[in-house]
Amino acid sequence: MVDPTPTVAMVGLIDDEKQITTQWFKNKGDAIILVGLGAGVADPDSSSAAAANDPGYNLGGSRFLKVCYGKKIGPVPKLDLKLETAVQNGVRDLIRLGLVRSVHDCSEGGLAVAMVECCFNLDRLLGAEIDLENCGGSHAGDAPASTNVATVLFNETQSRIIISCDPKNTELVLSELRSKNIPHAQIGSVIADDLRITVNGENLGWPVAELHDLWWNAIRRSVESDSEPIPSL
Repeated sequence: MVDPTPTVAMVGLIDDEKQITTQWFKNKGDAIILVGLGAGVADPDSSSAAAANDPGYNLGGSRFLKVCYGKKIGPVPKLDLKLETAVQNGVRDLIRLGLVRSVHDCSEGGLAVAMVECCFNLDRLLGAEIDLENCGGSHAGDAPASTNVATVLFNETQSRIIISCDPKNTELVLSELRSKNIPHAQIGSVIADDLRITVNGENLGWPVAELHDLWWNAIRRSVESDSEPIPSL
């Protein structure tokens, strides 16, 4: 069953096709940066600092609770419209400057699911080495020590975007974000084959090929598991 869902359809005009930026990682060695809520800020006294370091971690309304526990409960993470606007505009500016190779929002399934989807390049599967423990003095997806791993990985906190860039452009990207006081943290790099995440003292890892199989064949498996043999006449 699909829950009632407000839907907005939008069409935009892109003047330069070179600015079309897809969600999947492009090259091994590319830097991965988390932009948005909970990712730290350049200026701790800036107006966005409090929001950046208070990601409001909870699993309310999340896909994780629905799938794993069959629960639809809240409260859902709050949306800061000013921060959302700053994050969106900042990432669009990076695209216009030609500084990023991939862009993917964190939404249904949270940071972990978005990261998995980034690994599914149409041409080939790529992996990622992600460290959510400490990034330059600020935590990417900064949760209190008491927050469990599932909450860090699968909460659906708003205003977060995963971007990747040529390592040669990393400092330029970080400088652009700092100049706008947009929360950000470099959290890892693109690798081959596996998705590895370090969080709350735990080292997690999965072969990307297996993750892709689960994703690509999800509908078929769901239909097969729910179907019953047709009785003979």
